[in-house]
Amino acid sequence: MSTDLVRVTNLAGTVIVELQPVPGTLRELKAEVEKASGIPVALQKLVKGGDVLEELELGSEGFEAICVKDETPMFTWDTMNPDIEQLQIEGSVIRSPDLHSDYVNVLTQEPIQKGIHYYEFVLHKVGDEQWCGVTMSPEMAGRRYSGRSLDAWCYYVAMWGVEVAPAEASGMARVPCTHRERNVINMLVDGDKRIVAFALEGRVQGACKIPGEEPLYVLTHMDTKLDHVELRKPMLEDAPAEALHALSGALLDIK
Repeated sequence: MSTDLVRVTNLAGTVIVELQPVPGTLRELKAEVEKASGIPVALQKLVKGGDVLEELELGSEGFEAICVKDETPMFTWDTMNPDIEQLQIEGSVIRSPDLHSDYVNVLTQEPIQKGIHYYEFVLHKVGDEQWCGVTMSPEMAGRRYSGRSLDAWCYYVAMWGVEVAPAEASGMARVPCTHRERNVINMLVDGDKRIVAFALEGRVQGACKIPGEEPLYVLTHMDTKLDHVELRKPMLEDAPAEALHALSGALLDIK
């Protein structure tokens, strides 16, 4: 291999890019990998000699690296929230013991751009009302928008036992239920067909089409000091088969 060439492969050994000369920065290299593979820069881990590349400047000497797709930012809550002082975020787990506004909306670090993705919202504690879903609008983060004014497609749970199945962002359909601690909201998102489907404990509640083309951030709504929500993102093959089958059927029902 040339001394001033960089080669990036996937885990299977297939070449993603070969660049000569070596890009000046890691960001530039990742941008080229994104162009060739579609893997967003934020989801790339480039491994060289067993270590993840972290140097901002790459130098001029050639090397080989393996690109590993890391979806962790897609289910990690964003600590750059404008009202972060009201929140306690530990990766995919969020609490709000210091909440002093009526509510704070929280988004993931990185959005869904394409493909099919399965999520679970574990509602360890809901103090009042809870919205969980997706939004195209990063500006939803913080306390500026109430749950009922969100530009989002969400599943709604209230502590008094009323759920709202998803419809359009501006409308909801009520169904009776009894909320229990540690309820799990299942969510399946097709980023290509722009469809989201929701289930509660594996029982399908509804699905809807999402207009537009913008990437979709996962969103939750912290409403009291007691709220405690955990976001999980199992691989599709590791998702509960019954829930995944039911949600997939709901996706197919949306034209």
